[in-house]
Amino acid sequence: MTRPEIHAYVGATVIDATGAPPRPDQSVVVVDRTITIVGPAAQVPIPAGALVHDVAGKYLIPGLTDMHVHSEPETGDPRHFAALYIANGVTAIREMWGRPVLHDVRRQVRSGELLGPRMTIASPLLDGEPALWSDVPDAPVVPIGSSGQARRAVAEAIDTGADFIKVYSRLSPEAYRAVIAEAHRRDITVAGHRSDNVPFLEQIESGQRSFEHLFGGIWPAASPDVDRLEAAMARIQTSPEFHLGSWLKQVTQVEWDAIASYDRATANSVFERLVAADVAYTPTLAVHAVIDQPESIRLDDSRMDYLVPGTPESWDFLRERIYCGGGRSAEEAARHRELLDWRRATVGAMNEAGVRLLAGTDSVGPGLFPGFSLHVELEQLVAAGLTPMRALQCATLEPARFLGREHWAGTVEVGRVADLVILDDDPLVDIRNTQRIHSVVVDGRHVGPRERAELLRTAERIASEQPLPQ
Repeated sequence: MTRPEIHAYVGATVIDATGAPPRPDQSVVVVDRTITIVGPAAQVPIPAGALVHDVAGKYLIPGLTDMHVHSEPETGDPRHFAALYIANGVTAIREMWGRPVLHDVRRQVRSGELLGPRMTIASPLLDGEPALWSDVPDAPVVPIGSSGQARRAVAEAIDTGADFIKVYSRLSPEAYRAVIAEAHRRDITVAGHRSDNVPFLEQIESGQRSFEHLFGGIWPAASPDVDRLEAAMARIQTSPEFHLGSWLKQVTQVEWDAIASYDRATANSVFERLVAADVAYTPTLAVHAVIDQPESIRLDDSRMDYLVPGTPESWDFLRERIYCGGGRSAEEAARHRELLDWRRATVGAMNEAGVRLLAGTDSVGPGLFPGFSLHVELEQLVAAGLTPMRALQCATLEPARFLGREHWAGTVEVGRVADLVILDDDPLVDIRNTQRIHSVVVDGRHVGPRERAELLRTAERIASEQPLPQ
């Protein structure tokens, strides 16, 4: 019989993410992959044979979850993105665009062949006709034009191993309702964008479990002029020149019109509906900060070393064609800066109302980096008015609750899985201290400073060895 592997982390301040005050000078004992003891270091006996880690003066938090990622394995080597997540303390991810290669990566992680995060994987995008990504070759999108197609798409997603159904912006009312009904019948979760063609309040009550991003949905619903504004959203779908860039530009115009008549009482009633329906929201402020301020994208960022050659050219194309829609006037740029302030304020108001918020980044789009950008999202959540503790919970406790893991993940408590991050400084004093990572524990496996540095070197090496795209 194999002896269990035991690790004892001695002397750290434990921030368990339950909302309890930090507990200084604690010992955390991990047997195999489970936390078995959390208590004062002076009172906790160290089990015989334990590997003892002196973490006095450091801070121990749960492993982080990024609830909105798009891991594009451009290198063909799954170690690339996996290394970036783990090195950044991201021990779980929700993949929002399902594809077969992701299921292969997950099998490698589960078997122990690959050190990587716990993965929850979406279906392909279920969108209307034509789909928003229809002009992108080989994009895993299922265009749906009828209720029959919707039912088949849900069944096929389940057959291919999807953990949930991802819905997108262009679904017609008929198709959206059919997707929801079939998913409910087959007991599979639906998450994703709001449909521009379906009233937001109806979608809240429909059974969709989470909404992603702050595009176009909340502000029209928070206006007394909701009918006109939502009709304007629906008209975007009939635009003669329709692609992602034109869609975003037109959505931005509706958003700008909506905030002019934003009503706080109406907004609060929308938030109350979200709470009552137990619907979560993933605001992805990190990507909105880039879209609203594309000048913030820095191609000389040192983190570019972890991305494949050709990334700057790809980002330039996406920034100009999609984010800026072919260019922005000075007036449009000023509007976007103001809209970003509105997005943060809206997230703060949602938090005050008790809406379940999930931390997600939308990486790996322009200006976003796998693993690294979750720390940016935590900064954005604090800038939106959340306390550092609440921001941490959006990346720990709340994802565990949403994914049905709250009894075994998401906090530092006895009986929980040992997904941990050990920090050099206090994240409750400054949320940016989540970036000051000393070591990581993923599923009970200790990743110390040297191995963590090696993970980053591995990711950099894999990226640098790739040929430039043709």
